[in-house]
Amino acid sequence: MTDDNAHIHGYYSPNDLYNKIVDGLNRLGKDLSKVTLDDLQPVDEFHIRGDSATKELIELAEFTADMNILDVGCGIGGSTRRLSHETGCRVTGIDLSNEYIDAAERLTHLLKMQERVSFHACSALELPFEDECFDGVWSLQMNMNVEDKQAWLNETYRVLKPGGRAIFYEVCAHRNPRIHFPVPWAQDSAMSFLVPPEEFRRMIESAGFEIAVWNDKTDLAREAFANAREPVGEPNLPVLGVYLLVGRDIQTKAYNLRRNLDEESVSLIESVAVKARLDASSTGASLRD
Repeated sequence: MTDDNAHIHGYYSPNDLYNKIVDGLNRLGKDLSKVTLDDLQPVDEFHIRGDSATKELIELAEFTADMNILDVGCGIGGSTRRLSHETGCRVTGIDLSNEYIDAAERLTHLLKMQERVSFHACSALELPFEDECFDGVWSLQMNMNVEDKQAWLNETYRVLKPGGRAIFYEVCAHRNPRIHFPVPWAQDSAMSFLVPPEEFRRMIESAGFEIAVWNDKTDLAREAFANAREPVGEPNLPVLGVYLLVGRDIQTKAYNLRRNLDEESVSLIESVAVKARLDASSTGASLRD
């Protein structure tokens, strides 16, 4: 593991995460034999606008029940499970954090979804899958911690079948170069690697993709964090929340994200990128050569 990966892994490595989530469910009076996706939503939808964004992206993706989808940067599997539940597709989630993957697997078993949802701990820069083995790729807010974005996007392109769609929902840089830290994805600048939207788009295209959809969702992100305030004193945290994943200073991180959005330091981009199909003429030409 590189020094950068070790730094990132350390940030996303809460101790005993699954048991903390189960303890929270018990404190909320939930019957563990009847836990639902919605019960877990406060803790396992770790991206801007949470479950609302996930459902919108599912409609945009147009994935179907006969498809096999890869979720890159799955965290503890919230959107992975939601995607499978809403569409019926099989989903494989990958994440660098062993702790997240352990919690993702155990929560998936708790929900009895393990037949269609599975997980692997690995790097997005070296995916342990064969070429062209997934019908679609799904990636929600993981680029911020990836310094070598081109390698990640190249790997995404490699494992996607021709005609497949890759869904990206990503925080990017903006006009103002100054960023307030900490933020939800990084304690400091050493693990945050934002690029402007136009550079991110160029890298997606350089990997071989054709951009089918490119939407700026920054205004919706601002609305989502409009009520974030600088905390005073001890944080008033819910029983279940994303602080279990990234620390009890989550209110400070949310407040800083609001400042970064308001000051045009960060933006939010939604994209669908397509891997072109091989047409008969190009295939025939290559065979004749």
